[in-house]
Amino acid sequence: MSRFEIDRRVNSSRSQAWEVLADLDGWAAHAPNLSESRVIQGAGGGAVRRCYNNAGKGWSETCTLWEPGRRYVMEVDTSDYPYPIRVMRGTFSVDDDGAGCLVKLRFDYEFKYGIFGRVLGVMARPMLTHTCKRLLDSLETEMLSRSLGTPQGVA
Repeated sequence: MSRFEIDRRVNSSRSQAWEVLADLDGWAAHAPNLSESRVIQGAGGGAVRRCYNNAGKGWSETCTLWEPGRRYVMEVDTSDYPYPIRVMRGTFSVDDDGAGCLVKLRFDYEFKYGIFGRVLGVMARPMLTHTCKRLLDSLETEMLSRSLGTPQGVA
């Protein structure tokens, strides 16, 4: 299993950052690779979210861990996932960090196709890094706007 982790220190309270990070319906507003995301069942632990990429291909994700105010885990149902990945799990967390907080994204994944898949994984890493940096930029903007009390989407 491969792992990709990225984090960002944000000048926001943990609770305000959590509100943004834990908005499962609003994830597509921040993820540059998504055109839509919506919870189709449940809430918190056990919630099922349907996501669509920019090409309109969709898949489902299930929340398998929900620790309010701290972290959650989304397991991707890869049976209809539009990428050559056998296993995909995202862990999204926020922790106190001095006057602000630390937002962390972790993805555990396994590509299909054995050794060829591992090569694909190495080749995909720069794209994943770029996408996650853009995702964190957008999340941070929203977190900061809430910290400052400005309308959402205005920084």
